[in-house]
Amino acid sequence: MIKELLKGSAIYGIAPFVPRIISVILLPILTRYMTSTDYGIIGTITAITMATQAFQELGLTMLLTNHFYKCREQYKVFWREIYGFLSLWMVAYACIQAALLYFFIPEEAADNKWLIIILANFSTVFFGPTSLIGRLYYQLNLRPGPVAIRLIISGIISLLTNFLCVVVFRWGYMGAYVGTFASTFIINCSYWPVVNRRLGLSPIYNFKWRTIRRSLKIGLPTIPNYYSGYLMNSTNVVAMNVYNKPQSEIGCLSVAQSITNIFSVAIDSVNRMFTPLTYQMIRNKNSKEISRLLYTYLSLVYSLTFLYSLWSRETYGLLISNEEIALTYKYSIILAMALCYRPMYVYCVSYFFYFERTIQILGICLVAGLISCGFYFTMIPVIGIYAALIGFYLGCIYMGYSGYFFSFYKTHRVFDAKWYLFLLIQLTLTGVAYVCVDLHLVIKICITLFYIFVLGIFIIVKIKPGYVRCFKINI
Repeated sequence: MIKELLKGSAIYGIAPFVPRIISVILLPILTRYMTSTDYGIIGTITAITMATQAFQELGLTMLLTNHFYKCREQYKVFWREIYGFLSLWMVAYACIQAALLYFFIPEEAADNKWLIIILANFSTVFFGPTSLIGRLYYQLNLRPGPVAIRLIISGIISLLTNFLCVVVFRWGYMGAYVGTFASTFIINCSYWPVVNRRLGLSPIYNFKWRTIRRSLKIGLPTIPNYYSGYLMNSTNVVAMNVYNKPQSEIGCLSVAQSITNIFSVAIDSVNRMFTPLTYQMIRNKNSKEISRLLYTYLSLVYSLTFLYSLWSRETYGLLISNEEIALTYKYSIILAMALCYRPMYVYCVSYFFYFERTIQILGICLVAGLISCGFYFTMIPVIGIYAALIGFYLGCIYMGYSGYFFSFYKTHRVFDAKWYLFLLIQLTLTGVAYVCVDLHLVIKICITLFYIFVLGIFIIVKIKPGYVRCFKINI
């Protein structure tokens, strides 16, 4: 199981990182031609589109996953009915998103308003559900290769388009937006022949309304789960616009978020393998394998976020040409270390999703989003941009660890994860990274080596007790 987790995670993780590595190389060039105001406009438009994104799939992805595991002989019929329903729903969804964009696009981007609306909706309406079915099929069959190839190709095309539009044509924020559209359109479109022809999963438009109503009854309560991501990630930008904070300040926050999103993609790549493997272990009640999977997931996330945060000042200095933005490296520390909640959250809510107790998830995800959103609108007038950072961190802490207090989890858990220990580790690593980021290089090298030493002991004791198969060394 550990081998499958690491292999699949590597494929899912490396695929989006191939174009992202190129984007990192291009970042010093792009930042010369894009101002902090450009980044602020991009952040504002992204916040608007994310406001509706939670309604795109109506919470039905979880049901597709459950039918795959519980009804292996008949799941394709159910998938095709959901596919047909979502294809029709996309038209209404596009209208809702277009209306929001029309009224809330910043004045600085008013000249390109209609083009932005068209680009935001075209690929979603025609190929959004197709991409969902294709990605999920490969993920649940533990075949990350086809998804990875698409991510690499679309990412490279996005980067080339960005370079052409931003550097050559000098389109600023619009060039970056066109690049994003090109990437999304190509990856969504590429799934159509596979899903509809090769896999035989063409949509059934004459679906049974009884099936759809029953599915929506279970799926709709999960929307706040996904919408909480918007409340946590994007309402900080909305709040800063409401309080008339300068676009340059919003741009600095957007850059920090874009860098943190790289780590979020890496963590999601592990999650794509962790979730189906966890479902198998829950079904088989295999506590030993679940514990090893969870400890591996935690080790990967802690290492990724902490080591970056410790060296974020040097990273910003290498990647950011704009001096104003380069001085804001500490913003990304808080955002990156907040992501340490993800393994504990995913493990806990896997039980709620597997047993379809979706209503109870509201007490986790929706409350977390409201905590962040409330903090943004309350504290941004007082402490400015730091309220956007701290509010996100507080929401992540609640989302990651509150589920362990639910009686349903305590009753159905296969392995008792000591959540309070990992909460303490997350807070400690955050404090160490934030305080030590400005220390001398020699001291930071010593801290890094000590962390690696402690991590090695943890792996030997908790993940590979007695024998480290990864390195073929007898202990």
